[in-house]
Amino acid sequence: MSITFFVAGLPRAMSVGKSISFVRNGARHHLQGRRNTDWSTLVGQIGREHAPPVPLVGGLAFTATFWLPRPASLKKTERLPLKRPDIDNLVHKLTDQWNGVFYLDDSQIVDLTARKRYTTDGRTGVEICVEPVHVPTLAPEQTSLTPA
Repeated sequence: MSITFFVAGLPRAMSVGKSISFVRNGARHHLQGRRNTDWSTLVGQIGREHAPPVPLVGGLAFTATFWLPRPASLKKTERLPLKRPDIDNLVHKLTDQWNGVFYLDDSQIVDLTARKRYTTDGRTGVEICVEPVHVPTLAPEQTSLTPA
């Protein structure tokens, strides 16, 4: 079973909230807050509409392709979005959104692919695909780690 869907909109990275420092019991603590963006909430909600009846089990592959608008001022020779938003910040919260929805826990994700591309048809957004990872079983004589 493969779960694939597209969410239209302008992909946004997780925003960083305020930094808070305080002293408690003589020890200094520092917290960096993160706010959930409207974008990641929207993607989470639309993803839930595509959820299987029960969360998937086993190893999973998670693919996210972010389609960004091509700036008009960009040189025609530049084909890839090498500027912000950073790809790791785009995908960061998305996997957490679907704990207990697509999978029991995002620790089940064993293959992760994230792409940033310029849209060619004007549709910005993200395409998500979650699917089981099938690992071929080894014959009994292949399970030994020592050479024959």
